[in-house]
Amino acid sequence: MNKEELIARLSTSMEFQMVTNLTGIIESNDLKITDLLDISFHRKKEVAFRAAWMLEYLMTHKPDLFVGYIPELISLLAKQKNPSAMRHYAKIIALLTDRKAHHVYKDKAVTTDFEPVIDILFTWLVDTEVLVATKVHCMQTLANLAPRYDWIKDELLETIDYLVDIESVAFFGRAKQIRKQLKKIRQKV
Repeated sequence: MNKEELIARLSTSMEFQMVTNLTGIIESNDLKITDLLDISFHRKKEVAFRAAWMLEYLMTHKPDLFVGYIPELISLLAKQKNPSAMRHYAKIIALLTDRKAHHVYKDKAVTTDFEPVIDILFTWLVDTEVLVATKVHCMQTLANLAPRYDWIKDELLETIDYLVDIESVAFFGRAKQIRKQLKKIRQKV
């Protein structure tokens, strides 16, 4: 399926069948991940969202196919402004850095410089316009990276303390889990 055909398919109303429809497109077509990355910036918000959802699906269901596109996704992270697509981008990075990640992602994470990502995630975390679901994935990624970048732990705890009274109950619930995770990290002496 070429890029124009894919945009046309993603532009149609999907209503309650979105997951089934998008999964069907992925499983029955030879999609170019570079096209999906590009479409995730489409001017129509719902088209960009659907493309970002497909990226997340590919990341979780086809790791050997997706792993090579991690650097490109990371390089695009700061440019993503669509709130719904941001959620999927942040979740992909959270899954990539998770200690239970697929082995191809663990190998990729070891060789990836996450410094630019960390700045973006902290920015999104404190931005009042960013959706809480995105913030939760940002928090999770930062906690996942804290053992590797020891300065994150204190900074993240301070940020959580600041945000916990401002954000929703969903944020508070994840913040509680993140604090537990961060307590287990020993400070390097």
